[in-house]
Amino acid sequence: MKDVISFIAFLCRVFLIVTSTVFYASLSLILGFSGMRSAYFIFARQWSSVLLKCAGVKIHKQGMEHLHPMQRRIYVVNHTSYFDIPIILASIPDNVRIMYRKNLERIPFMGWSLAASPYIGIQREHARNAMRGIDEAVNSVSNGESVVIFAEGTRSKDGRLGPFKRGAFLLTSRSGKQLIPIAIAGAQTIMPKDQLRFYPGTVSMTILPPIEPLQEMNRDQEAALQQTVHDMINAALPPNMQSRVKEFS
Repeated sequence: MKDVISFIAFLCRVFLIVTSTVFYASLSLILGFSGMRSAYFIFARQWSSVLLKCAGVKIHKQGMEHLHPMQRRIYVVNHTSYFDIPIILASIPDNVRIMYRKNLERIPFMGWSLAASPYIGIQREHARNAMRGIDEAVNSVSNGESVVIFAEGTRSKDGRLGPFKRGAFLLTSRSGKQLIPIAIAGAQTIMPKDQLRFYPGTVSMTILPPIEPLQEMNRDQEAALQQTVHDMINAALPPNMQSRVKEFS
């Protein structure tokens, strides 16, 4: 009986999430075609908050004092779940552009909304396309918008922190903007990879002290920054999420 009640509650949550997603995605499509860029960020934050509430997800936030108003920056985040995106959007009081894989645009409504959004879609397997994404991100932070990058490039299979890709640190070098590492823990239990079902729960988000990088760093300096940020995020995660290896690609 308990399992039946749990499944019915899950279906009710799914209905609320789908309804709210269709509503906000439709608004986003309209905004995307009309060019109302600033309004898109507002609705994205609202949709994220509604989605998390419908899913029964609570966020325990630490380090919010590191976010100073009116300062644009690059957020580097670990990635374990599709819920990471709404967690970031609902928690950070900033107009952020997320760099995402273009294959997410195939998802009905949410993907269509991404395609019409000011977010940055990239195809990692095509180097030229990925560099265009970096160029767009550099222009973005130069023009008053922050950027979020999931530094591993894809969701972790086992919840542990994986190797970082170079993109976030190349962007930091080229833009000279402040970098803020963020550690998210618990999202992988909300919606495990390769599962369609999600579960209510609490996620912790730790915003770590900002890093002021050198502009136009050489590859050795980029690699050193990459190691530093990986170590910071790794140390902020619980032991069962910490990396087993220290290698980058």
